Amino acid sequence: MNKSANSSDRYKIQVYSGNRSGAQNAKKEFGSSFLDWRATMQYETPNFKIWVGNFRTRLEADRALKKIKRKFNSAFIFKPKKEK
Repeated sequence: MNKSANSSDRYKIQVYSGNRSGAQNAKKEFGSSFLDWRATMQYETPNFKIWVGNFRTRLEADRALKKIKRKFNSAFIFKPKKEK
């Protein structure tokens, strides 16, 4: 499988953006509420962000977002920028 096509063409859901302790709490809360997806913490100056999933299609991400928004109402779908 081609590594570059792997993540840059996928969709992710952001469930939190803010300080480190808030991100750690959001990640912990997400992990205990949703067992289907793994949450990861990213740092983009000046915020820590919690990202979920690696969805192949927008439809797949939309279905997950519908469930996630019940607990994290500010969650949204995005495509990560390609790494150079």
